Amino acid sequence: SFTLAFINAIEKRRMLFTNIYDTFLGLTSDQRRQLGLKSLSYSQTTDFAARVKVLVDADRVDVVELMNGVFQHTVPQPPVMSLAVDSTDYESFARIRAFWNRTSDQAPTSHETDSEPDADPKAVRTRGTWPVLRSDNRLQRTADPDARDGHRSAHNNNPAGAFVGYDLTLAVNARPWRGQDEVPGFIAAANLTPAGSHHARAAIGIIEKLHATGHNITDVTADRAYNNAKTEFWTGPLRKLGIAPVFDLTQNQRRQRPGPEPGTIIVDGTLFTDALPKHLRELPTFTVGMTSSDRTALMSLYDDRTAYAFRSMGKKTDGKQRFRGPVRTDAPSKICCPNNQVSMKERLTRPVTECNDEKCGCSLSVTLRDDYFPNIRQRNLYGTTDWNQDYHRRNAVEAANSALRTEFRMDRGYTRVFGRVKNAFLLGFTLFAYNHECITNHFRTRRLAIPAAYPITKMAPPKLPAHETSAKRAKISKGDRPPPGG
Repeated sequence: SFTLAFINAIEKRRMLFTNIYDTFLGLTSDQRRQLGLKSLSYSQTTDFAARVKVLVDADRVDVVELMNGVFQHTVPQPPVMSLAVDSTDYESFARIRAFWNRTSDQAPTSHETDSEPDADPKAVRTRGTWPVLRSDNRLQRTADPDARDGHRSAHNNNPAGAFVGYDLTLAVNARPWRGQDEVPGFIAAANLTPAGSHHARAAIGIIEKLHATGHNITDVTADRAYNNAKTEFWTGPLRKLGIAPVFDLTQNQRRQRPGPEPGTIIVDGTLFTDALPKHLRELPTFTVGMTSSDRTALMSLYDDRTAYAFRSMGKKTDGKQRFRGPVRTDAPSKICCPNNQVSMKERLTRPVTECNDEKCGCSLSVTLRDDYFPNIRQRNLYGTTDWNQDYHRRNAVEAANSALRTEFRMDRGYTRVFGRVKNAFLLGFTLFAYNHECITNHFRTRRLAIPAAYPITKMAPPKLPAHETSAKRAKISKGDRPPPGG
């Protein structure tokens, strides 16, 4: 059944037990012999997922390990790896018995708290049997025991708003920072959690598992929903692993703060001398739909800040990083400070600060710990050209999400099983097929030799199952016939 599920996924058919069983019926005698499949009943096809759930329930295997174990052998292990992380909605096939109520129900998603907000038992009692308040303090609205309320963005003709199902979190291989060569955007790890679960906690778990298996992860790019979480759920664990977080900033995070030393300030997460000109302290944010010329012009303004920023000195030690002010005494600087006579030699060609106090911060050296504003500090200055090139490497995970929805048609009804375990297990085969196609296409389009670990799969047109009146259908007992839609 595992082999048939792999074939079914590669053929980009829905991960239904009926399709997996039809895959077996479509094989020729020689193909069955090569696969070691002599006979198979529909009940045997469905039982293999049930047996896996028994292993999970007995704590013999973790759900995340189960899902990733299905496709993990398709994941290369490059010397260094950059990841782009995001989650997408996966709607349960189960019928909704009680729809989300804006006035009485808890918010469909909460990324700020350690545990989910309390559900209102009164709201449950006033609407009869459904929804059901479960042990996780959340409402179950369908026969799917693990599907929960979540919030999704508009896509594929689905409006933005609440849905019932799961969040599929993907960690996708991205081009290394400052890397010149394109890399295949394979899915390195995945996690399926009930919708509305904490995005950052779902992602950090799979990153830690990748790190534990020997993957040398240098940085992780994610949108502002992740670094807006509490430090202990995202940026803190990443920095402890030696992984650089790359992220966008929310409007609340984009403001001026006092620096660690007199004469210094924090603006948009970067340490500056307070000689930073006033017109560069509050710059507009990047918006959706900006023209390329407007974006370039705005990036140029952010780039003008770099001359006033502190720069890191050497490697971090014991969770600490030393930074040096923008005006140096041993080398030319991009700006000139009246309190530093060496820099003033270039005053005719470079900007001169308005410092009039010997205690200005232009030439200071400052040591910052990793826990100093960890959710807004990052390696590249926010808004600059370097930051834009760094952050927008997260397009790799957007491309993977798009391919799963369009090419593999991974929407509602793609799987028709209930529960997190069975859905995660079947989706693992889909991620296997995606990785196989992603990696082989990467080499094929560049006219490079495809690694032996990824043989080119050319599926013969499936042989249609014979009619019930034929000898083949006559051998199948009525009890083995799949139910409609199964």
